[in-house]
Amino acid sequence: MNKEQILRTALEEWTSGLSPVQARVKVFERVREMGYVYPSSKDPLVVLQEGRGSGAGKHYLLGELFRLLGLSVRNMLCVHRFNESPIGFPDHLQLMLEKNEIMDLHDYVQIAVDGKWIDIDATWPTVLREFGFPVNDEWDGTSSMLLSVSPEEVIVVRGDPEKAKDELLSKWTPRQRQLRKQFLEGLSAWVAELVAEGQR
Repeated sequence: MNKEQILRTALEEWTSGLSPVQARVKVFERVREMGYVYPSSKDPLVVLQEGRGSGAGKHYLLGELFRLLGLSVRNMLCVHRFNESPIGFPDHLQLMLEKNEIMDLHDYVQIAVDGKWIDIDATWPTVLREFGFPVNDEWDGTSSMLLSVSPEEVIVVRGDPEKAKDELLSKWTPRQRQLRKQFLEGLSAWVAELVAEGQR
């Protein structure tokens, strides 16, 4: 089976017998519940097969699945600073934020519903809600969601989202890129601990 056939098979398995709106809600929920891991493959197929991915990987998969449902999809990026996050980070990450300004490019998608673009953000699985993460649950399939970050600048991606992100990151200083990478790795390790605790 090629990539599209594998994605279609998963899609049919998840959405069989559902209305179009129920199907898009189910697809969102399945991707949202996948583990958050950084760094990891951004290939939608690998994310699907491993059941986990970074914010980018999860949203590349979600975008592909929404397209297969016949929806118009736009990949989105926004610049944000972890210093502005509402999440209560552990001491070692908090210390990094006290000493540095840590910028990031956050991936999400938009879909066209009734002629308007709405925001979809599947970054955090629901188990993280009890730890103060901004989790999107109870989606009605037609409304815009809260983004899991506070965006400073929003970018509509034209073409390949991974390439667009790499190009934008290449304009940052080496220090900015290094701090971002270090923080995301620390965040990913902490999230893994929280998920394990939440599932006990």
